[in-house]
This record gives sequence, C-alpha cells and structure tokens, in this order.
Amino acid sequence: MNFPLDSVQDLPDDAKMALGAALEQMQVRDSLKMYNRLVERCFKECVEDMRSKALTAKEEQCVAKCCEKFMHVTARVGMRFQEFFSQMEQQAAAAAAAAGAGS
Repeated sequence: MNFPLDSVQDLPDDAKMALGAALEQMQVRDSLKMYNRLVERCFKECVEDMRSKALTAKEEQCVAKCCEKFMHVTARVGMRFQEFFSQMEQQAAAAAAAAGAGS
C-alpha cells in the first residue's frame, strides 16, 4: 500500500514504531486470512470424502491446481491494485502541480 511518506517522517519515533507494528500486524492478519480462504476453498472443491487420512491422487492433483490458480489470481489482482494506485498517485501529483502553477 502506498501513502505519503512525508507525513510519516514528521511523526515522533514512538508513533512511527506503533504505526510499523500496526502495519505488520495487518499484513500478518491479511496473510492468514488469505491462507485460510485458500485452504477452505480448495478443500471444499477437491476433497470428496473423509474415508481416509490421506488424500487420493486425484484429490492431490486438484489441490495443487487449486492452490496454483489461487496464488496466480491473487498475484494478478495485487499487480492490478499497484497499477491503479500508481495511476492515482500520478493524477494527484499532476493535480497538485497544476494547482501550484495556477497560484
């Protein structure tokens, strides 16, 4: 996520540390949520019965494909969000420059 670093630099050291800890906690929480969604989705899609502790070869293949697709789509969405936020930053910079030039 991108946000103005100038405003963060102006914060006191303890506030910077608290912000860093909060961001780290959010990242861990989001990673765990993503992992849990992956497990739940692939389990529901691939596991047909609970007769044995081990997955069948068919189930294993399904889980592998499901995980691969999930990770690919997640990475793709992340790239799109980065592009979107980059465009927003460029538009904001252009608007700020235009406002500064108009003054």
